[in-house]
Amino acid sequence: MNTRARRTSARLIAVLAGAGLVATLAGTQSASAVSKYNECSKSTGVLSIGTEYDHASQNTVYVKEVSFTIERNGNAHNNVYLRVRKGSGTDVYAWTSGDDVRGGQTKSLRVNKRISKTDKPYFKGNATFDSRGRDESCSAYITY
Repeated sequence: MNTRARRTSARLIAVLAGAGLVATLAGTQSASAVSKYNECSKSTGVLSIGTEYDHASQNTVYVKEVSFTIERNGNAHNNVYLRVRKGSGTDVYAWTSGDDVRGGQTKSLRVNKRISKTDKPYFKGNATFDSRGRDESCSAYITY
């Protein structure tokens, strides 16, 4: 192989390797997971909520998972409801606990829903904290 042929082969290999690297990077950067957290509190407890989602395309959000933890309340009869909603208030995903959520434990739930960004989706978590006196409630929100 002469010098000119070697240079041409080397350039071709470099171009192909570069194209492969660009394709790999484009594939890994097209949809990146985002995690968000928020909380609300009352004197009888704290509700911490979280969500994991992707901006799946320019005009949709893919909600993978939601989670919650009740803190500062170890009682066994707390109540929680979680909602992924459109801005209009329509539920896309809904989960309601029984009267049996013990404080201090984290629960994660799979959602796997795709929602148009024009629907202005958000995640709402609400807890009613079990206490000897009057049960207090609070809600936390996360926008996608």
